[in-house]
Amino acid sequence: MHLSRHVERIRPSGTIRLADMARRCAASGAKVHDLAEGESGFDTPAHVVEAARQAALEGQTRYTPVAGTAALREAVAGKFRRENGLECGADGVIVGTGAKQLIYTALRAGLDEGDEAIVPAPYWTSYPEIVKLAGGVPRIVPCVGTGSKLTPEALAAAVSPRTRFLILNSPSNPGGAVYTACELLALAEVLRGHPRVSVLSDDIYEKILFRDEPFATLAQVAPDLAG
Repeated sequence: MHLSRHVERIRPSGTIRLADMARRCAASGAKVHDLAEGESGFDTPAHVVEAARQAALEGQTRYTPVAGTAALREAVAGKFRRENGLECGADGVIVGTGAKQLIYTALRAGLDEGDEAIVPAPYWTSYPEIVKLAGGVPRIVPCVGTGSKLTPEALAAAVSPRTRFLILNSPSNPGGAVYTACELLALAEVLRGHPRVSVLSDDIYEKILFRDEPFATLAQVAPDLAG
């Protein structure tokens, strides 16, 4: 099978490679503490399993709307309103099969060939590869001496005429950096001068916080940038 140039450009996932090594070592009898994949250390809660079972028994096994069922999208929107202070309705929610699929879909929809996406470093290993798979160019911005956080100055210097995305991950994987509301507002001030730059805000770890300051997301502190 001929592989496209986009596929030829990407590298295998480092976390998947390490996870496969850990599984092989465990299968050989070694004691392994596998930190390669960000997977929960507990089984799916019983009430979730039971709800899925009951839904299947009730015949909820057919195709659903591409964006997700109305009830599910409204539940997600309710979470955003309740926990994140976002003015969000069900029509503003799309449900996917996981982070990689949703990130790729967003980038594929917004990147033309050669467009750039800013990726602050350290970064989740898949970000640059997903950008390349979507036809874009990852613009890696090292965040050294700033607590692994992107500063407004670094953001302003990284933006070019081809920039279409800023990928912002807070709390970040693997650095653990958490942006405060004030820090996000400072980044928003730069972004207001570049309306063609969209923000892909990956907040998947929002519940993993080890301090009293509440979690903040860019759409919450700068609602004028949403949409």
